Amino acid sequence: MSQVTDYPESEAKPERAVPATETEGTGGLLSVRLPKLPLGSRIAKFYHDVKMEMRRTTWPTRSEVWSTTLVVLIAVVFFGFYLSGIDYLIGQGFKYLEKVFR
Repeated sequence: MSQVTDYPESEAKPERAVPATETEGTGGLLSVRLPKLPLGSRIAKFYHDVKMEMRRTTWPTRSEVWSTTLVVLIAVVFFGFYLSGIDYLIGQGFKYLEKVFR
């Protein structure tokens, strides 16, 4: 069941409910009206947040990249041979069944 409600432009929209941390007797929710920022401010805030997040990102070293790349390549080769072997065995099984039922 959808909880989306359309409000006419003349009516005030309800305030957004957020969890209350220090209030008592409000049923665990506190109403707070959040201001809507202009488009330019939202874009600037987004890029600022991206820059701050990138500062917290830890990038792998060159040796870590090479070692994980090597593990992936070995796994790809192993599973390639494994699956081609299984394919060959299943194909031989179907050829055998075809000979048996002719």
